[in-house]
Amino acid sequence: MRVCVTGATGFIGGALVRRLQAQGLLVRVLARPSARADQLEARGVEVIRGDLKDRDAVERAIEGARVVYHLAAKVRGAGSRKDFIETNVLGTQNVLQACAAKGVPHVVYLSSVAVYGPAKPGMVITEATECDSRSSERNKYAQSKIEADNFAVGMGRKAQLMVTILRPGIVCGPGEPLRLALLGFRVGRLNIIFGKREQSFPFTYVENLVDAIELVGRRTGGAWKSYIVLDDDELTLGAYHKALTQVAKTLTVFLPGWPVLLAALGVDALRWVGWDAGGWPREVRRALQNRHYDSRRIRLEAGWAPKISLEAAIEQTLQGSE
Repeated sequence: MRVCVTGATGFIGGALVRRLQAQGLLVRVLARPSARADQLEARGVEVIRGDLKDRDAVERAIEGARVVYHLAAKVRGAGSRKDFIETNVLGTQNVLQACAAKGVPHVVYLSSVAVYGPAKPGMVITEATECDSRSSERNKYAQSKIEADNFAVGMGRKAQLMVTILRPGIVCGPGEPLRLALLGFRVGRLNIIFGKREQSFPFTYVENLVDAIELVGRRTGGAWKSYIVLDDDELTLGAYHKALTQVAKTLTVFLPGWPVLLAALGVDALRWVGWDAGGWPREVRRALQNRHYDSRRIRLEAGWAPKISLEAAIEQTLQGSE
């Protein structure tokens, strides 16, 4: 069986390609010319060189694929809003429209829990929760993922394409540094965290995520679906840093979040003199919330469960970063 992967030279896409190849599948990828693309080709992966804006390259990449795994995205780094929109929104539209036109049976699209806005008191975020309706007040990455996610949902609702949307949390693993929190930084072996110990922490280990991607990729029919993918819905910052202390021998200090929020509001005030605040106030409010997610759907419907524990995930990530 032939499958296609976008984003194969990236962190998550690379892990997925390794898994698919190990299963003996014929893997074709769409990738811009690079040393990583050359390495994939040397491993027997068929590489179509091009980017998401190149409709001809996209169509050649997806041709004859049983499943297209669309993982390519601009996640961080320098760039204008236009850069994020071109890759994450227009690129996703290009891939999904090409798949619909060419009759690809199934597309698995990797989104993010970043598409959800601040939660109301007592609210539990599920797949039925709408994306943030005030996306213009979010950062460039979140804006682009919200727009792309909404487009993918629209394609599914119109029955133009069988699409499965996965929304993981903060993804870590070998080659990707551990995140300390939504708001925090490190000084030597000391972790400074803004927020409360009991605050939820949406963590997804990369190999557990690849398990989920692989499982949902086996779907052979039915309507569109979306799944939240978190290793542990009940994981708190306190529990996460307790495990991090045990494995990495670090120390953690928790500080109130209000100074960061005040600073964000101050930055936002600079809009009046023409400076782009980049969605800071809403992002900080969201980051300081105790946001509860419910990932039971993928466990019940796809039979997914994280195989790698939090402690093992931390250890493997740290070893891969050395």
